[in-house]
Amino acid sequence: MKKLFSTLAVVALSALSLNAQIKEGSITYDMKMEGLPPEQAAMMGDMELKTTFKNEKALSEMSSMMFSSQTSIDEKGMTMLMEQMGNKIAIKQTKEEMEKEAAKVKDKPADPKIEYTNETKTVAGYECKKAIITMVGKDKKEEKMEVWYSDKFENPNKEGKGRGQGFMKGFKGLPFEFSNAQGGMKFTMIAKAVSTDPVDDSKFNLSTEGYKIMTMDELKAMQGGK
Repeated sequence: MKKLFSTLAVVALSALSLNAQIKEGSITYDMKMEGLPPEQAAMMGDMELKTTFKNEKALSEMSSMMFSSQTSIDEKGMTMLMEQMGNKIAIKQTKEEMEKEAAKVKDKPADPKIEYTNETKTVAGYECKKAIITMVGKDKKEEKMEVWYSDKFENPNKEGKGRGQGFMKGFKGLPFEFSNAQGGMKFTMIAKAVSTDPVDDSKFNLSTEGYKIMTMDELKAMQGGK
């Protein structure tokens, strides 16, 4: 259960790469998960992820029957709040701490190979094109991701920074539908609603009151040190 808890946190953090050239708004995804035991899958129920963005600020909110999280990131750093079955955990990192965390990673994966196709379909009211992204892991094995994206939106994370965000490096659009594997589980995100309504700055201010403060290293330990 702890492994699931921490893996979902990584997925929530990964979603912060998904804001757009439009400077303000939100995108909401249906989230499906494969690889859980049947009893855990039933406990999770329907899952939803919403990413809100404004200029350099972004907020990811994940919700399910068993787990919820909020992750806010801006030019100063990151705040992550997680709650599972009454357990509340918070992680705060400054920009400098995030950079040090990234610098500690050894055997960095190779840059993704991206194949853009002309195949199209409509997702959440937007015409999206298909891309095939090939990632090479530490074990030198290739992993392919199928991504449906809109090139009307700019990828703000072209350097692929952040845990779980390497596939975004060099990508030229905004993913509207994709799958990602984390911790032996497969997550599929499908956009269902997009808004460009104004967002108040207070939306990105998260309070850690009532939460147990942990470091990122402690969170990684919950994942078995990965």
